[in-house]
Amino acid sequence: MVTVDTKLVGLLGDPLKQTFSPQMHNETFQKLDLDYFYFPIEVGNEKLLSVVTGIKNMHFAGFNVTKPNKIKIMEYLDEVDELAEKIGSVNTVVIKDGKLKGYNTDGEGFVKAYMDKTTADLSQTTFFVFGAGGAARAVCSTLAFKGAKKIYITDKISQASKSLVNDINTNIAPCAEVVPFGQKACPQYIAKSNVLINASGVGMYPHLGESPIGKEVLRKDLFVIDCTYNPDKTQLLLDAEECGCKIMNGLGMCINQGAKAFSLWTGVEEPTAMMSETIAKIVSGNK
Repeated sequence: MVTVDTKLVGLLGDPLKQTFSPQMHNETFQKLDLDYFYFPIEVGNEKLLSVVTGIKNMHFAGFNVTKPNKIKIMEYLDEVDELAEKIGSVNTVVIKDGKLKGYNTDGEGFVKAYMDKTTADLSQTTFFVFGAGGAARAVCSTLAFKGAKKIYITDKISQASKSLVNDINTNIAPCAEVVPFGQKACPQYIAKSNVLINASGVGMYPHLGESPIGKEVLRKDLFVIDCTYNPDKTQLLLDAEECGCKIMNGLGMCINQGAKAFSLWTGVEEPTAMMSETIAKIVSGNK
């Protein structure tokens, strides 16, 4: 039960109908007997400042930030963690003594999930990434930081991909390259890649059934990853599975980043196993 003593945690983004985060966090709070409550707050860039101002004056321990707010939120923070600063986006905010400090747990969460699924050497791996928003920034920047051989990045907003590539090459490692958006250029770069990552949001609500690329571009030795986890198999992953590709959705990334954020808010050890159990239960219940 929520009382005046309950510490609140929000999720700021839009849309949020697809998120598993509230159930994942709240069940973990209950298991650990922590008086916290996590809930979704649908908000985009336009009203983000108003919501953050309200949160600062309420009993919040912090909040998560998701699409489309991961970059915009940085304008309203008092401090940003070094890794989040390099990445250029924030997905977790901790409130302490009235001050807001931003972190990014997405990239580490993704890389851990990826490395759990492969024995490939990052220094010998070429990635092709759809998207250059907050999630893509975290994924690409962390891959570069961990020593990825090459990262091709494309986005329908060309300035976004150019900015991300420039930030990676300047601040982390000279391994990123812009690919012009569209069906003409992408296939030839995907052909040079070992891993295809969709971090664009295409395939999740409200774009269910859509894919960022045609099935004819996929080949069975390509590892295809979608950062979306609801649906558990986007159209891209369904197409990839049909082509014999190894696939991965965003569940591992969700669990790993969530456990790290949980620890930042509460000070307890990352409850990865507990969160994995909850997510497995949610997914099985949705099938």
